[in-house]
Amino acid sequence: MISSLLRSSRSLLLVRNSTIRLYSSATTSTVSPIKQSQPQLQQQAQQAQQAQTPISNLNALPTDQFSTLKLSSNGSRNLYAIFRIHNLPYLVTKGDKVYLPYKLKGVSTGDVLDLNDVTTLGTPNYTYHIPQGIDKSLFHLKASVLEITREPLYQVVRKRQRCRRKKTYQVEPFQTVLTINELSLR
Repeated sequence: MISSLLRSSRSLLLVRNSTIRLYSSATTSTVSPIKQSQPQLQQQAQQAQQAQTPISNLNALPTDQFSTLKLSSNGSRNLYAIFRIHNLPYLVTKGDKVYLPYKLKGVSTGDVLDLNDVTTLGTPNYTYHIPQGIDKSLFHLKASVLEITREPLYQVVRKRQRCRRKKTYQVEPFQTVLTINELSLR
């Protein structure tokens, strides 16, 4: 069973559990297996895979290659971010309005919030994603509180099991509206 298949410009490299077989593109009739230990095999496979990693997949790349995303963002015009508030993800670009279905504590209209729980930054061509959260020294994401209001009044009908009686409640929950003022890379 082949665990990975790696191609280079000159040869085809088949990696198996403990044996590396190198097939030259010029002479495919002579096959010479090269025995190596398991740690060396894994290290060579990782090095070859890192060399073959496409630029569009920036998920596992370090922050020094974050500049590729920075160059492709076209002056932050096409840049988007996915941030979390109370573990709910919101995808935004600059100028978007975000309607939160609750009232944020300790904020009032006009306050500027620095949103720093960002998991994904990207453009249409490149994506930088870290599930634990991207370091806040790499980006600016600021939002201002546009208004704290209530949703339109509606009625909720509740009925208990095996009981014919229904209760109606008037519900008018809070909502907070945020406007994304600044989204840029540092």
